[in-house]
Amino acid sequence: MRTASLATVLLGTASTIQAQQAASPGYDCYPTCIPSTVPANETLSFGRHYAVLNLDMITALVSGVAPTPAGSQWIANTARWIDAVHAQSPPPLSIFTRIYFSNSHKPEIGPASPFAKVGSALGTASSNLTEVYPAFCVNETVGDVVLQKTRYYAGAGNGLEEILRAQQIDTVIMSGIRTSGVILSTAYRLFDLDYKVYVIANNTIETPSNSPDINTNILEGILPKLPVAVITLEQALAALNASGPAIY
Repeated sequence: MRTASLATVLLGTASTIQAQQAASPGYDCYPTCIPSTVPANETLSFGRHYAVLNLDMITALVSGVAPTPAGSQWIANTARWIDAVHAQSPPPLSIFTRIYFSNSHKPEIGPASPFAKVGSALGTASSNLTEVYPAFCVNETVGDVVLQKTRYYAGAGNGLEEILRAQQIDTVIMSGIRTSGVILSTAYRLFDLDYKVYVIANNTIETPSNSPDINTNILEGILPKLPVAVITLEQALAALNASGPAIY
């Protein structure tokens, strides 16, 4: 009788947890549910001077996670977000970053550079591997910007900070691959420069995608300590409707 009661309690607890996860905005729980740092009942707005950063979502990196359940869901989430941003009238500033080198000699990194190990498989701008993954729409007609970079930080060696200053941006919303690379590095730098930083947890992923501990620790532990706001996709989509019209 006690065993049956315990089983009933455990099943009830599991059902309660699943219901809570299902009610948590935007979370598909691939591979784990990350709590938002912004309460679900709080009205969120990005204001009018905000920019959307879509970071390092190039074929070389995305193709490695695309066949996995977590990667497939991440692609779907991020594409949904990008499409929603483009649907705004007017659309805000969207900045995409690509990792590539000036020529085949890769002059931006010497053979002894620590980053040479990271960039060894990447090529020049003409390489398909360094192009933005096809699932993610880049619309330069409406003002999307694509920047080259050769380090983890999204603004390394390019005009990111100049663009943000020129457009009087005060808030950035980040998506990208990898959480421990470009997301973490860029969040620290832009926070130091006094930007309000949001990271959409559904739109970040670590590689390999079947090793979620690093991703979870960064989103749950490290970023909120800065503090950087970690939000759900649904919260971000709702904030688009509560923001703007964007000035760009």
